[in-house]
Amino acid sequence: MTVVSVKRQRRVRSPTGPTAPSRGRWRSAWLGAAGILLGAPIGATGQAEISPDQLGRIVAVLVDADTRAPIPEAFVSLVGMERRALSDASGTVSFLDIPPGSHELSIRHIAYGEQTVPIEVQSMQSAILVIPLSQEALAVAPLNVLIEHRPRFLELRGFYERRAVGLGQFFDPQFVERWSQGVHTRADRFIDLLLDMSPQMASALGTRASGGPSPVGGILCSGGRPAVYVDGQPVFDDLTGLRGRQSLELEMMSTYTIGAVEIYPGSAGVPDFALEPEIGCGSVVIWTNRWRGRTRELGGGDVERCEPGDDAQAVVEGTIRDEFTGVLLPGAHVLATSYPAGQPRAARSVEVVADRLARYRVCDLRAGHTLTLKVSAADRNGPEIAVPLEGARVTRDLTLRMAGPGDLVGRVTDRQSGRPVAAAVVTVHGGRARAQTDAQGYFALDDVMPGDQVVEISHLGFEPVTEVVSVVADRTVDLRVELSADPISLAPLVVTALRDRRLEIRGYFERRVWGERTGLGHFLDAASIQRANPAATSRLLRDVPGVEVRCTGARDCLVGSTRGPDCEQMSVYINGSLALGDTRRDPVTIDELVRPSEIAGVEVYPSPSSVPAEFSGLSGRCGAIVVWTR
Repeated sequence: MTVVSVKRQRRVRSPTGPTAPSRGRWRSAWLGAAGILLGAPIGATGQAEISPDQLGRIVAVLVDADTRAPIPEAFVSLVGMERRALSDASGTVSFLDIPPGSHELSIRHIAYGEQTVPIEVQSMQSAILVIPLSQEALAVAPLNVLIEHRPRFLELRGFYERRAVGLGQFFDPQFVERWSQGVHTRADRFIDLLLDMSPQMASALGTRASGGPSPVGGILCSGGRPAVYVDGQPVFDDLTGLRGRQSLELEMMSTYTIGAVEIYPGSAGVPDFALEPEIGCGSVVIWTNRWRGRTRELGGGDVERCEPGDDAQAVVEGTIRDEFTGVLLPGAHVLATSYPAGQPRAARSVEVVADRLARYRVCDLRAGHTLTLKVSAADRNGPEIAVPLEGARVTRDLTLRMAGPGDLVGRVTDRQSGRPVAAAVVTVHGGRARAQTDAQGYFALDDVMPGDQVVEISHLGFEPVTEVVSVVADRTVDLRVELSADPISLAPLVVTALRDRRLEIRGYFERRVWGERTGLGHFLDAASIQRANPAATSRLLRDVPGVEVRCTGARDCLVGSTRGPDCEQMSVYINGSLALGDTRRDPVTIDELVRPSEIAGVEVYPSPSSVPAEFSGLSGRCGAIVVWTR
């Protein structure tokens, strides 16, 4: 047995035997314990039991250089041998079956920094190292901790308690905000999207009812429609159909008003207020943004009641909607200015607020006066509109352009070969929007009116495709079309996807177009990750060209690049921040950093020359993997 004491990364061989007087009592006591730990008696000869395969052993004990206290939870590895362990409560770590020769121990600890210790292992002997460490903070990457904001209103109604039980599908405020299709998009379409994202509910429901009402997308099942509740109050159920005064509110509700959603395929786990008898199609519970203090914007109670007192008095009333989408605008302000004909200096102005059903009413007007109405909501202001006061009661509905047009982009490819189709014509019916695909099959249409638009894709030699695409206001819709050269054997395949706003802001889609055109990058979106359904993130990257995945265990996989020398580990960025460098000495792997279910998109750049500027630098010599979480 060889006993070694290490100080400041120097290896010092101790006298033979565990009871050298210069080591002190604490050293003698520890060596006795080390003999027990090695499973071999330490006698007068100092010999351990000889291993049949002539291999040696290493036992290291880590102590504080000043206090001699043991150092637990230190990460110790044998360089070049893929052997690693954590020191126990006594600061001890051991490695068995070590081949004779020169080795290096790499030691990392959050409070003692990082250092490398050389050690010589003799055949059939045990090398015992006593390593004193001086305190030195280990430089680590900044840690971002995301704290979930829980609205008190949802906590009081039991939303998070039911989510913890997990008997339904839950969409919290963060999810709703991330997947919102637009501030003034109709809420029923957004609920359709959530129903499609709920596998159990999608399997329980049948096909969409063509032309039917769409408070929940018009989705039907054998028992009728899902029961719907808004802030704990029923709107309609699968037995009696529409009921209650909130029916109109749900039908014309804006996505802006939705804060959280619960979906239950059956009766298990539903809240007490949703326990309706014989529910055959599940329940949908919608919680609005009432906790955000936007009462003034969302509207208050009913509109002011007033009646004309005589023939000289007049009342103006109506509803306020978004000009593009037709969504009601509760809480919109209407500034009414009236004055006698030809006397603008005698003008009198009054401001009213639309109620929760976007109804407004202006009272105490004088018939025959000149009246102008100006509507405003949030940061949008409409023009002044002249309204003739002809009669005692005048109805005038108002509109305000809250949402702008959307954008339609996409790519057209040959279904059989997968090659891009150039010069294909993309036309939106009923408008002037028209584009032609470029050499790589890409096209872009700007300023497309929101709503369901009929899009036609045609090319000589291919079967034309006509598809209804839901264009969302102020958003970009990504359309992927595969054309079939044989209109009899194969039907065209159309895939539409609403771009994640967070990924669009961070430039993911721009880099994807650039990477696909140049072949310098490889991209995986949430849909492709869900189809692959990998057990670990490293398995998702195995089929990417230029990437090599090497695993020594179930959760110990290195994702390297074949485009550079000695590139066993590529740099990994999480949401734009460097989380893992291109050095093998970092004990963390990509599988420990992020799970496949948490990923919204992945960018892979196998070679240093392909890495975008924002992800290059000192850690970009082996390429980069950029992960965007949900």
